[in-house]
Amino acid sequence: MDTMCNHSDKYKIVSFVLLSIFLITACSVRSVQIKRAEQRYKKGQYLVSKGEIDKAIVNFNKSIAMARGAGYMAGVAHNLNELAIIHTNRGEYEKAREMLIEMIQIYKDLDMKPEVSKSLSNMAVTYVREKKFQEAFKWFDELLEWDKETGNELGMGITLYNMALIYHQHLGMDEKATECLAKAMKIFKETGNEEYIQKIQKNMGKE
Repeated sequence: MDTMCNHSDKYKIVSFVLLSIFLITACSVRSVQIKRAEQRYKKGQYLVSKGEIDKAIVNFNKSIAMARGAGYMAGVAHNLNELAIIHTNRGEYEKAREMLIEMIQIYKDLDMKPEVSKSLSNMAVTYVREKKFQEAFKWFDELLEWDKETGNELGMGITLYNMALIYHQHLGMDEKATECLAKAMKIFKETGNEEYIQKIQKNMGKE
């Protein structure tokens, strides 16, 4: 009876050791995949800085594939952000939005609040660039709601300031522009952001 128990105990120990080795190996492989994904991401950024955009895109896409394989979703989103910026700069707005939609969901799932805010802002920018201002305002409104919920007062001020510029410069809706500007100024004063206060005062002085 004792022998059987000993054999059983030994089997459990061996199984546990094998499981531990498997888990350590799996973690090690994942760590290597993540590192490689990050290296491709950084190389892509470097190539962008050198103006080699097509090569950068190749590296960002390879990084995405590696990050997806490793379940490293933050890495996927960071690469999508770089690609979205490239497509926006090229005037390929639909492609940019496809990536931004996925990014926003990933960042929300990971509870990465500042990244969600930046992604919503970038989405609005694609419509501003395309001069589809009503669509842009829908995303600005969503951005304002998000920043309000997450306590990003400075972000709210910047969005209101950008909305004021669009109302004034592109739509000639000076009453709406003044309303947004007043709200923005209030937030900047409350948060002590002198840079934007001076920027608003400078622009008002030009009127």
